Amino acid sequence: MDLKAEKSKLRKFFKKQRSDLSAMDARKLSQKISENFIQNLFPKIYSQHCKKTFSLYLNSDKEVESNFIADYFIKNQIKFSYPKIIATNHELEFIISDEDQKFIASKFFPKIIEPREGTKILPDIIILPLVAFDSDLSRLGLGGGFFDRTIECLKKQKSEIITIGLAFEFQRSHQPLPIENSDQKLDFIVTEKTIFSRSYTAPNQTRKKT
Repeated sequence: MDLKAEKSKLRKFFKKQRSDLSAMDARKLSQKISENFIQNLFPKIYSQHCKKTFSLYLNSDKEVESNFIADYFIKNQIKFSYPKIIATNHELEFIISDEDQKFIASKFFPKIIEPREGTKILPDIIILPLVAFDSDLSRLGLGGGFFDRTIECLKKQKSEIITIGLAFEFQRSHQPLPIENSDQKLDFIVTEKTIFSRSYTAPNQTRKKT
């Protein structure tokens, strides 16, 4: 089986597991994941990068819900943005979140919701969804390559880019994921139980196996 076919098979398997979640269970687990991020990882990152801008996604298709973190950012006046698809095979743009922001379905992928317009910015810390991940913090996405291209591009423009995946624990692959040269490993992955990192383990969390 070639690499793309193997990725497609894994993507189908993990998306099926995610789709089997009830809406209530998805929301409860999303809240736990958000609390894990806010209580255990965010203070560590924000203490070092308090002037940095976050990017937060708008979830769809039972991805980890992002609204809990968005509400926390708004309440605490933390600057953040949302990604926007401007063309296929292109990097994402990022639009600063504000109280008057309007959202629309992407003209390229109608299931994806994105900001209609607004002030563009290059974020420093990207929070993103995933379909599956492994213990080496490789990420399997939906297959469009948008985040991989964007992260690679941002790394060339900024000295420090931090990437954080939000995932349900069952999205962890216990075998290494098939990866291509263009695939970008993440710095952190937050689940309802654990924070995975190659360099940092949050208090009272389990260090990733190596």
